[in-house]
Amino acid sequence: PELTLPEKGAFTCIEQSLSLVAALIDRQGCAASLGNYTLSGDILFDGSGFCTVDDTTVGVLTQNDTMRGTYQTTAIAGVGEIDDVDFTNLRGEFWYSGEGEIMYADAYFQLCLVNCGVDLPGAENYDEHVIKDFYMDPNPTERGERVVLDQGLEVITKNNWPRKKYRQTSEYVPPDGGLGYVEIDKVSIAPSNAPECYIILDAEVDDFGGGIQWSGSLDVLPLI
Repeated sequence: PELTLPEKGAFTCIEQSLSLVAALIDRQGCAASLGNYTLSGDILFDGSGFCTVDDTTVGVLTQNDTMRGTYQTTAIAGVGEIDDVDFTNLRGEFWYSGEGEIMYADAYFQLCLVNCGVDLPGAENYDEHVIKDFYMDPNPTERGERVVLDQGLEVITKNNWPRKKYRQTSEYVPPDGGLGYVEIDKVSIAPSNAPECYIILDAEVDDFGGGIQWSGSLDVLPLI
């Protein structure tokens, strides 16, 4: 797929945002999390930038980029909020292979629903782990010559104990003289009799000054 630095930064920021929403669903339940959230972002030519999901801004920094691969980190400045739940102390690490065929990520953060005073005494420790495989669509047809697909898996844990697992797919059409788009579907893997949600992102993508910006909607819907 030969992902560029801005594209890697965009996927890092988007993936981190989706993981925070997945933790939100685990913390307050599927029914309480249903709805539409906004997600937008700006990534510079060097892969650094930020994205905003609901009232939480996630920053991305490219720490290292070599022929062997790219290493990026994520963080939240202060305390963010998604659907009245506070998020803080985010430390995310994202690794990409040289041409972007594989992404692997670990992220650690805290969220707080009640008793959230000074230093968030009621905060709970969460982490997420993701692996994604990117590849070119062999039949891009009218969408353009370069259509990047991916398939991946994620696990959400709380205090180091596994809580949720997700299967996800994405489709990315880069802007090429016009608007591109990115769509990501994250589906909970669970027994058929379990009440579960799935997460879907639809966003338009534009380029500017060698970077990428996007804006769209992130929906949490019941899995039926």
